[in-house]
Amino acid sequence: MTSIQKTLENLGLSEKEVRVYLACLELGSASVSEVAEKAGLKRTSVYNFLEEMVGKGFLSEIKRDDQILLTAEDPKVLENKAQKNLASVQSILPELSAMFNQPDNKPKIRFYQGIAGIRKIYEETLKSKEPIYAFSDFEKMMPLMERWMWRYAERRAERGIKFITIAKDGPWARKAEARSEEHMREMKIVKNIEFDTEINIYENKAAILSFERPFAGLIVEDVAIARTLKSVWLMLWSSIK
Repeated sequence: MTSIQKTLENLGLSEKEVRVYLACLELGSASVSEVAEKAGLKRTSVYNFLEEMVGKGFLSEIKRDDQILLTAEDPKVLENKAQKNLASVQSILPELSAMFNQPDNKPKIRFYQGIAGIRKIYEETLKSKEPIYAFSDFEKMMPLMERWMWRYAERRAERGIKFITIAKDGPWARKAEARSEEHMREMKIVKNIEFDTEINIYENKAAILSFERPFAGLIVEDVAIARTLKSVWLMLWSSIK
């Protein structure tokens, strides 16, 4: 199959309709018999879909001396059709996206590996238009990438994204608390607790990061999961003095 044939089929033509359209382009105005012969099809077969091709705007029928001739429409009509199809799809994208994000759909999960993957997850959270609710272990996080994490906090604050976290007590947590105002961070520090992962809950997503080797993380995009985790977080937050 040539690229021309494949493209025309993508625009809604069948394999036989493509052959007829290309035959008409080469012949100009021609009878059904001539077009069928050029396309390598039976004349009766062409009649089966001729009306549909005319309706789609690929062909026109011209009556001349009591004979019906077929002529192909200007190939520019293909560009117009493609643009109309694109506009139609774009017009329904918001509705389709809303349907796609409903909780009864399968959650979207993206996996990341290594320190580079951890950083990429944090970069994704910078797109949030809502506060980030988190469980944090600064003692495990900061030694791995201290300078990068301070800069990340500055960039997040510059975007106006508030970070509200329940954090394990420790020296790094206290350093973070001391810079809470400049980093738009609100913290409640808890003693005698172990967080083996960090969890960031925002919008309809939950980012889960592990600072244990080999270092990995994932982003789960699902309304129901994010809502449930946030409810648990709010319950714990309200219970901590």
